[in-house]
Amino acid sequence: MKDRKITMWQAASIGLGNIIGAGIFVLAGVVIKESGPGAIIAFAFTAFLAMTVAFNSAELSSKIVSHGGLYSFTRVTMGDSLGFLVGWLRGISYAIAGAAVTLGFSSYLLSFFHYQSEFLILVISIIFLVIITVVDYAGIKVVAKIEQVLVFVTSAGLILFIIISIIYGKWEPSRFTPILPHGPLSIIEAASLAFFAYSGFNTIATLTPEVENGRKNVPKAIMISLVVSTVLYILVVLGMLALMPWRLYGVEADPLANALNYSGAPLFVSLAVSVVALIATVTVTLSLIVAGSRTLLQMSEDGLLPKWIEGKGNDSPKRAVLIIGALAVISLFLGNLQYVALASNFGVIFSYSLTGIAIILIRRKKLSGEFNGPLFPYLPIISIILSALIMVALGSQALYLGSLMILSGMIVYSLQKVERRDQKV
Repeated sequence: MKDRKITMWQAASIGLGNIIGAGIFVLAGVVIKESGPGAIIAFAFTAFLAMTVAFNSAELSSKIVSHGGLYSFTRVTMGDSLGFLVGWLRGISYAIAGAAVTLGFSSYLLSFFHYQSEFLILVISIIFLVIITVVDYAGIKVVAKIEQVLVFVTSAGLILFIIISIIYGKWEPSRFTPILPHGPLSIIEAASLAFFAYSGFNTIATLTPEVENGRKNVPKAIMISLVVSTVLYILVVLGMLALMPWRLYGVEADPLANALNYSGAPLFVSLAVSVVALIATVTVTLSLIVAGSRTLLQMSEDGLLPKWIEGKGNDSPKRAVLIIGALAVISLFLGNLQYVALASNFGVIFSYSLTGIAIILIRRKKLSGEFNGPLFPYLPIISIILSALIMVALGSQALYLGSLMILSGMIVYSLQKVERRDQKV
């Protein structure tokens, strides 16, 4: 029904809520540590990779209307087994990412009071996830309205940071040289980190049935979210380099606030940016549960997961929301979540690499839609190659854990297939 659908701008806000999330507030410092001033190149390189995947996703969402996003694109073009595998990887990735972001929120919140306690971080994280799940349970219209407000606040915070960096930063060659202090390969390694500050745009693809004129408006929303985030990200990195020497950046949780403090910027600005960083974790967690629940919903509707997950009428997709929320809470207890998150990152990149293949296959099938990506087949092929490059750059641990996830997904799919065959008999 139309009154339950969201607008193109609301869809873009949900995507931006996932993209301009905690990533830029935390990852930018790590990327600068890894590549120095070359972080500008790393973010630009990552933006190009994200653009190729975004064009793929935009075209696929205009031709395959479903809640499944990358899962549905893979299933329709490459079959149930590979589709299930992508849905399996995406579901796990959304839950683990939600847990990781939530732990970051709790740690960041306690740092305001100069207090750290692992037990308290866990308690706050559980409460936070329960609240976010309740908001998502209320429905997509509620989420969209909240995201619009919070994304505006987050973007305003980054713009404030950029303006202050222009005033207080030292725009001199020493802050931006040498451009590649750790060699060219450091750009690829840094880009593998930076990519996860961009990857949320595909959340929009899971909303196509819930967006007014989804075939036409979802591709627009995807491109809007990517362009806005790219401009903001590169300007923020430039500002960070101007505010503080690149050698001083490390793995601290609040690199933007540290840069402002180092430069002598007003205290209220660094406090405002820190508060905005907290708000950003809210936006990204909201959108992660939205995307994860829609993926499970579509898998249930397609018969690849139990039908009770789908629900009926107003009960859909509420059951899927509760499942993703519960999985995120369970993920808090996995121990070394950063180690497990490597597997999540592998799942994200692996599924993105398949969008290029899906575009080539869908063009052969000649499915009609409202949007066709440019430079076919070159951009899809480039997206496959660059995704593979980023996947390798994640390191051996990520590849090992990712392989285990794929193997476990294949086992679950095989068991489900046998169960469905027995039920038919």
